[in-house]
Amino acid sequence: MAGKGEFIKETGAVAEGHFVYKAGYAHGDLYINKEQFSKMGAKKLISLIDRVGANALTLGLGFNGVKKVGIIGPAYGAIPFSLSLAAFFESAIQIPFFPARTQLVRDNTGRDHHVIPEKLLKDYQDGAFIIHDDIVNNGTTIKEVARLFRNAVNGRILAATCFVDRGGQTAESLGVEQYYPYFAKKLEQYDLREAPCPLCRAGVPITTDLGKGREWVAIFGQPPYPYPEDMDFSGFWE
Repeated sequence: MAGKGEFIKETGAVAEGHFVYKAGYAHGDLYINKEQFSKMGAKKLISLIDRVGANALTLGLGFNGVKKVGIIGPAYGAIPFSLSLAAFFESAIQIPFFPARTQLVRDNTGRDHHVIPEKLLKDYQDGAFIIHDDIVNNGTTIKEVARLFRNAVNGRILAATCFVDRGGQTAESLGVEQYYPYFAKKLEQYDLREAPCPLCRAGVPITTDLGKGREWVAIFGQPPYPYPEDMDFSGFWE
């Protein structure tokens, strides 16, 4: 990985193994560990965030006449990045920027959902926003947060940015007006909704300290199973 991808090597964020990705139905042999970004050191991390902003501007990020923009850092991992990205844009574009955020609430099924803190609803009403996530795979966080802000505060989602897109997402697939990943590298994934995972069939142990491997193993155990022909995994991602 050269150029834009060099920072990934420097942080040690790329891990190899047998991973169960966030969506639950996808397995693969590479994992980009977003927790490593916070270990870069403050100066290097801020430099990276500045490069994310500069990359978006270079590629044509437009603000379409809006007079104030919030940078949404979805809970919890991306919250700290929104202030630095807002500061970068405000230094480059002569309009105010401010950090915005969500919080996670667990429902009766045990699933976490993004919500806007009640005390911030008035501040965000009818605003324009850019969503910044750290790692984008299936885009579930950006999609959910975009819907939330549109429905809850009549927000306009001008764009989304991220450090790394590993799922080949687009503005259209994410449901946003513009999309500017700093570094895009699509990782090979095995979709269990379509066919059995070859890593599972080969008996490669599932990594349990990253992704959703721990939860998977708690339910289904470690390979080799082998899979019974009638085994139904769909409950893991529904």
